[in-house]
Amino acid sequence: MKAQQGFTLLEMLAALTILAVCSAVLLMAFGQAARSLKQVQASDRLTAAGRSILDQQADGELQPGSRDGTWAGIRWHLDVRQLPAANHLRLFQLDLRVREDQRQAHFATLTVRGAQP
Repeated sequence: MKAQQGFTLLEMLAALTILAVCSAVLLMAFGQAARSLKQVQASDRLTAAGRSILDQQADGELQPGSRDGTWAGIRWHLDVRQLPAANHLRLFQLDLRVREDQRQAHFATLTVRGAQP
């Protein structure tokens, strides 16, 4: 009897089937990773906008009330409330909502100012 050389057709089909299944799993994983990366980038954009808006607003003179605007295509709404404070200080609560398309985020902070002159 001769020793068998090479692969049979059945072995080749089994190997190709396994390769196809593994490739499909990898493609699905890469697709999910790309979607996750896009979501993270959108969240980072909203976070950067929120921090920038809060920094701009907190650096100026704070007055209770609401403000609206846009920042690099992102709509924002800021509510400023003055809270009771001691020692002639003024305490403000800033609540910011930013929105871009279907995504939105909420940021809140407190800031202290000296007494009004």
